[in-house]
Amino acid sequence: MTSLKTDRPSVPSKRIAGRRAVVRALGLVAASAICLTAAPRSAHAVSGENFEWHWYSRLGMAWSPVYGQNVQGASMNLLKFGIGGRYEEDDYSEPSFVAHVVKGATPDDFYVKSEMTFAIWRQWGGVFMQPASNGGQSITVQFNQAYIEAGNFLVPGLAVWGGARFFREQYAPIGDYFYLDDLSAQGGGLSYKGLNLAILGRRTFGSDGQVVYNWNLDGNEDNGNEIERFRTIFAGNYKFEFGGEAKHHVKVHAEAHVLPAAKRGVGTPVPDDGKADFGGVIGAKLHLGLGQGNWSDTAVRFGTGIANGAAGGSKTYETWGNRNDDGTYQGSFGIEAVEHVGFRIGDVAALEGLATFHYTKAAYEAPAGVTPTADGPHEKQFDFSVQANATIFAHKNFHPVIEASFQGRKDGVQDLGTAVKVSVVPTLVPTGELSSGARPHFKLIYTAAIYNDAAKQYAQSAYLQRTGAGPNTGSTVGHYIGARTDWYF
Repeated sequence: MTSLKTDRPSVPSKRIAGRRAVVRALGLVAASAICLTAAPRSAHAVSGENFEWHWYSRLGMAWSPVYGQNVQGASMNLLKFGIGGRYEEDDYSEPSFVAHVVKGATPDDFYVKSEMTFAIWRQWGGVFMQPASNGGQSITVQFNQAYIEAGNFLVPGLAVWGGARFFREQYAPIGDYFYLDDLSAQGGGLSYKGLNLAILGRRTFGSDGQVVYNWNLDGNEDNGNEIERFRTIFAGNYKFEFGGEAKHHVKVHAEAHVLPAAKRGVGTPVPDDGKADFGGVIGAKLHLGLGQGNWSDTAVRFGTGIANGAAGGSKTYETWGNRNDDGTYQGSFGIEAVEHVGFRIGDVAALEGLATFHYTKAAYEAPAGVTPTADGPHEKQFDFSVQANATIFAHKNFHPVIEASFQGRKDGVQDLGTAVKVSVVPTLVPTGELSSGARPHFKLIYTAAIYNDAAKQYAQSAYLQRTGAGPNTGSTVGHYIGARTDWYF
């Protein structure tokens, strides 16, 4: 993430274009909802109890008391997502509409449902719903999900789906982190009891943490990217329970990634950087129910080739590093290890902990006699984090939160960058529910971060990038003051 573009000109044409874009985007959301509720009866229209609306959203403002600038959305973490603490997250809204086209009287009856989920965020900073104040730049609206599913047909418990949907399950809320099996994409699949199978497609990009590589290729030397490459992912996982009322379970997960060679027909030569490539993933998770609301999740994942994504919490399809001399990613791999725990101390407090480790080896190796440099290309990367969060039920409507984390990251031959973060978050909870998951929340946020010299020199966090850190400039101490409300239903 780079600094806010505060010097962007606010010409009338951009303002008008931005407003029109917002109107079109909001019109799309409204029209979609109307289509679900007002379709002709012959098309299985749904309304009333057959229609659901869900909504997750977070909105707020933040400042740096040292630099005197808006730092909303500038994460202090060295890793991706909220790993190490998510209180600096940017504004985001995710409304979801579910239509029960055929709704059974019991969970064992045949059903058909369709779901649409939108993602809404702002590109250039500023105020979330005030595009006129953002130099004419509008908010962005896109589909996160648009699929249909039919269940309990042919045999009880069997379900099939097609479209674009979230294909994921393992989630650590304090890090806003989906791990082990996050392959949300477009495709289709089926599930039967504890078994899930899917075929998914994704456009193919890679990164070494500094440079993003577009795998679309120039086929006629016109400096274009007309050969668009598309990765196919075959994924499956199975979960089985044991331990009776404790409801322990083990989940095993596997993936096969296939990237066909880039060519434009029979007899057309394949470019040197457009060879077919492959990757594989194997992983597992152990869940232990420890009683009285306590639990532990331990997960490990290993990916190879083009499925080596792991750095900083990356998905397996986010391939890391440069290719080898053969023009493929064979020989590369990535490892992810996660420990996620939760404990409840009666009506006094809820505790949650998260530890992560990622290691990635690139397919690229420096030629003999060439010494790798801090600027890359990198041959390996690793990072780790340890995070603890305590929600204290001081009053049914007042839940102060204290969170601390320690993080480290090393890219290639760069020195290890580290960060220590502490957050104090007084939180109002109108519902009075004694749970860390109670919503809505009205929060005041203060976060302090202490970086070492390497983290500052390489500007390893979005906050350091926003505040201008680098060699011989910036500070190793960061401050973040903000307020935010978030909700979901």
